[in-house]
Amino acid sequence: MSVRVCMLVRNDCRTDYRVLKEAASLARAGYEVTVVGVHTYGPGEREQRQGFTIVRVPVEPARTPVGKAINLFPRALRRMAKAAAATRAAVYHAHDSDAILPAWLAAQATPGSRLIYDAHEVGFYTLRETLTGFPFRLPVLTWFWDRWNDRIVRRHVDAVITVNEALAEVQAAHYGIPRPTVVMNCPPRFEPTPAMRAVLPARLGVDPARPIALVQGMFSPGRGDGPPLEAVVRSAGLWAEGVIVMLGNIGSRPEWAGLRRLAAQPPYAGRVFILPPVPPDELLVLTSGARVGLIPFRLSGLMRFALPNKLFEYAAAGIPVITPDLPVIRQVVERFDYGVFCDFADPAAVAIAINRVLADPDRYAAMQAGARAAAAVYNWETQEAVLLALYQQVLGG
Repeated sequence: MSVRVCMLVRNDCRTDYRVLKEAASLARAGYEVTVVGVHTYGPGEREQRQGFTIVRVPVEPARTPVGKAINLFPRALRRMAKAAAATRAAVYHAHDSDAILPAWLAAQATPGSRLIYDAHEVGFYTLRETLTGFPFRLPVLTWFWDRWNDRIVRRHVDAVITVNEALAEVQAAHYGIPRPTVVMNCPPRFEPTPAMRAVLPARLGVDPARPIALVQGMFSPGRGDGPPLEAVVRSAGLWAEGVIVMLGNIGSRPEWAGLRRLAAQPPYAGRVFILPPVPPDELLVLTSGARVGLIPFRLSGLMRFALPNKLFEYAAAGIPVITPDLPVIRQVVERFDYGVFCDFADPAAVAIAINRVLADPDRYAAMQAGARAAAAVYNWETQEAVLLALYQQVLGG
C-alpha cells in the first residue's frame, strides 16, 4: 500500500506552481497524494491532476467584510482540517503559514502521522511589520495568529522546508529549530524551440521581430507591488521600439482593475498588453517569446529575502532579466551574469534598463548564455531529489 500524503494550501491550487510541482513529484515517486485547498466563494470541488487529487472545500460568499473574513478563515480552515483528516495521511504538508493550523489539527487527529511546514515566504512578522503591512486586517489578531503558528512550528513540526538559503538562516534563528531544508521553486528543464518563441507574439498579434518585455507572475497590492507595476506601464511611453506584456493575476483580479484601465489609455494602449494567468505547462512557452523578463518588486522588511520564481522561469526560457538590486537575487544574477539591476520606482529607469539589455547584440547573446547556464543549475529535477530525500528522512528511511 502506498504512503498517503496530504498537502494543505489556502488557495484553489489551480496555478500554485510550487504545490502542483511537489504534489506531482511525490505522486511519481509512488505516494498517494491529496491536496486540500479552498474554492473561494464557490462550492466544493474534486479534481484529478498528474496522478494526485485536489479537494477544494467550499467557501460561501458574504455581503460584509466581516462575513467574508469569517468564511475565508475560521470556516475555511475548519473545513480544510476536516477534509485533510479524512485522508488518514502519514504526512501532512502545510504550504505557507495560513495552512499550519489545519494541517496540525489533521495530524493531531491521525495518530502516528508526520507534519511538514513548507514556508514559501518568510512566514512571520514582527508586531511593527504587522501594524504597517496589515493596517485594515485586524493587525493585533494577525500578530497573535503568527505567534500561535510559531508555537506549532517550534513544538510539533517534524521538518521545515523553505525556498532559499537566506530564508533558511532567518527561519532557523526565529523558530529556534535546525536549519530548514531548501527546496527552491525552480521550473522543470525546458528547451524552447522557434515555434514556441512565436506563440506569444502570435497571441498578441504583433510583429515577431518587435521586442517584448515580459512581466509574469502573481502580485499583491498589500505587498507594495502597485507602484513598481505602474512604473512598468508608464515606461512603455518611453520605449517605442517594443511592447510590454503583463501575464498573471494582474489580468484577472479586481484589485488590478485600475492598472488595466491605465494600460488601455494613450499612449500605453497598443504598447501594453495584459493577459490572465495560464496553466503551468503554458507559462514557459509564452515566457520564451519575450526578449527580456522584468521583476518589478519593491520588497522591504523581511520580504527582502524573497527569491521570485520568475527569476528562474526567465532563465529556463533563456531570456535576460531586469530586477531590483536585492541581496538574494544579486547572488544568482551576478553568478551567471544574465541581467541588470533597476529601480522600479522610476518609469524612465525601467525604459533605460530595457534599452541597455537590448542595445548590444553581443552582450545580449552573452546574457542569454548566462540564463541557460543558470537554468542548468536551478531546475525542478535537482530540487525534486531534495524533496524526496526529505520525505524518506521524515518517514524513517
